[in-house]
Amino acid sequence: MSVTNRTVGNRPHVRLLALGGRQHGVVTYRQAMTLGVSAMYLSRAVRSGLMERVESGVYTIVGTTDSFHQRMMAACLGAGDGALASHRAAALLLQLDGVEHAPVELSVPRGRRYRKVLTHSTMAVLAGDRTTVDGIPCTAVARTLIDLGAVVDADTVERAVESALRRGATSVDYLRRRLDRLARRGRPGVATLRAVLERRGGVSATESELETRFLQLLRVARLACPVRQHQVPGVGRLDFAYPDRRVAIELDGFETHGSRLAFEHDRSRQNRLVVLGWRVLRFTWADVTDPRRHPAVLAALHDAAA
Repeated sequence: MSVTNRTVGNRPHVRLLALGGRQHGVVTYRQAMTLGVSAMYLSRAVRSGLMERVESGVYTIVGTTDSFHQRMMAACLGAGDGALASHRAAALLLQLDGVEHAPVELSVPRGRRYRKVLTHSTMAVLAGDRTTVDGIPCTAVARTLIDLGAVVDADTVERAVESALRRGATSVDYLRRRLDRLARRGRPGVATLRAVLERRGGVSATESELETRFLQLLRVARLACPVRQHQVPGVGRLDFAYPDRRVAIELDGFETHGSRLAFEHDRSRQNRLVVLGWRVLRFTWADVTDPRRHPAVLAALHDAAA
């Protein structure tokens, strides 16, 4: 390395940029001191517009993206050791179904006060209940599902559970063991998650959030639950079916049915079903999730299940 490059590499702002690049543009006073960056330099950087002080001891590098990840990182660093993204924030970071937006939300060790964002006081978190997502300390999947039950409704928890099971991120047996352990401590969210697991029974995970929401719609309408993933010889697997009535139900999510090839395959398969004497009902994401469409959807399902 040349002398010039070595000098540039040692400049304080270059060192801060390197660290900030790993932390979504966030650095702390303590980290800056560890890098050999002086307090005087930090003050000058703030005054000159290179850095922005977001709270005591926490800075963002001007020009980096203001994002949910950046705000979560700043909160975790500001709250100190042991702080974790949790509840809805953790579900969003972990990309669990059902949580599309979340507040900056943390779990902090019991007895610590941090009032900059929404916080939950917690006893020591087990090592297995911790993970890191994009560099942000976060509650792991099972713990997140338990905590989620304390702040959202059961249907949202169910969507998150199904997506976690679908990805193999946890199992029903493991969740039950965690519930049994935390129930003795009166952990919020335990009852909600337990109810979700009880009502789903021992079935396999749904194959998409659309399937989960479709089953929830049927449950609210008190319609008979169709057979899931029913195989028809010569046709293949149906999303749902009432086999004794020869009624097939297909859910058209764009991620699996959005290509021209998929479109043509679906129509060919539907024709084969009709030839075999099946009635085919098709529903889209909007059909299942938009309450304004529910009357027509439920009327068709009621007629099919009758």
